[in-house]
Amino acid sequence: MFVKYMQAIGIIMVAIVLTACNGGDQFSSGAPSPTATSISTATPQPTQTEAVELTPSPTATPEIRLASTPSPTATDEPEPTATVTASPTATATETPTATTLPPTVEPTFEPTTPPATATTAAIPSPSALSGRIAFPVDDGGGFYDIWVIELPPDNPPFQILPRARQPNFSDDGRLLVKAFGGDLGESIDLLDATYTWQGILNESPEDSYPFWDPDNLRYTYSNSNLVKDPDTAHLAPYIFTTCSLQIPRFENTVECQDFRQWGNIDVGEAPVWTEDDRIVFFSYKGEDGLYVVDNALMLREAGGLGPKRLLVGSNGRPTDTAGSQVFFSAGDIDGNWEAYAIDLDGSNLINLSQSPASQDGLPTVSPDGNWVAFVSDRDGSWGIWVAPRTGGEAIKVVNLSEINTRSPWGTGDRAWMLERISWGP
Repeated sequence: MFVKYMQAIGIIMVAIVLTACNGGDQFSSGAPSPTATSISTATPQPTQTEAVELTPSPTATPEIRLASTPSPTATDEPEPTATVTASPTATATETPTATTLPPTVEPTFEPTTPPATATTAAIPSPSALSGRIAFPVDDGGGFYDIWVIELPPDNPPFQILPRARQPNFSDDGRLLVKAFGGDLGESIDLLDATYTWQGILNESPEDSYPFWDPDNLRYTYSNSNLVKDPDTAHLAPYIFTTCSLQIPRFENTVECQDFRQWGNIDVGEAPVWTEDDRIVFFSYKGEDGLYVVDNALMLREAGGLGPKRLLVGSNGRPTDTAGSQVFFSAGDIDGNWEAYAIDLDGSNLINLSQSPASQDGLPTVSPDGNWVAFVSDRDGSWGIWVAPRTGGEAIKVVNLSEINTRSPWGTGDRAWMLERISWGP
């Protein structure tokens, strides 16, 4: 049985082989033949070709190369360029520049007391100066007029107020002056920063040497015609302070109205008000010299401190103050009139003008604190000169003798050493 089954299978296998050899005609009825043609020849061929052409195979290959190729290239080339050339070069170029510039700029633009290096400048440059200087010039008829030079001195000086003297600038450019007021005599007047007259601040005749307080809200001054010296019973010059810029009789309190008593500091002239609320002035009480009051307000209270001697045995009168220094003129320290600075503790006396063959004085400090201006006749004619704040070579910025060819100064109680100039913003 098994043998018959195996014979039958063998017969079937032979038949299949023979059928395959004859081309498979038994399985090719109808559609198979064209279907096979349409798949292998018509549709698949273009479709497959388009797929190959749009495939990023050719494009992807360059992209892959660019992405992989820079890797070794970037390692070999950019590293030396970025690390060695760019970074060190930028550092080496900028560091010396930053170290070199500040010492040159500091002397010109520092608004406070200049460092020691700033004072070693040989000659001040006119282009480095700024602000404006107000100064009196004799009009030839018994009065002074106030003139101004704007810095740098590119244009000539001009007159801002006739019959006025002893100017003093505030930090915001307003101007206190001693002005002639007709029947009132000389009183204290106020001008705004554009030189427009604002009015009279005090009605007492013979007010002199007005000087702003540190806050530019009130002022100190001297008057020789209001109070008698108790030791001599004669009228004497006294230092006074005000409560505001109002005329005293319009003040709200009795203390501010009665300035003779409550605003009275001491016997003296030519006061200047320091940044730390001290007042420095000239006095002949005891010995001639400079005196300082530590706190002006304390003198209005019982037991207040009196003035201290700052410089004894000198005829100097202060004209300006800045920081811890006061600036003044004196004719008996070095045998001729010079411009000086001294610390408020009486130390560090400096001769700013350093000209033994001429007359110099009336020093005033620039708003930036670097320079000092003073009057001098060192070149044979009177002018305003500028030097470093602690002394040194000076340059001339105004020729006063061109304004008044005879003499820019008066005589007697109008002599030049009794005047003031002021350097403002």
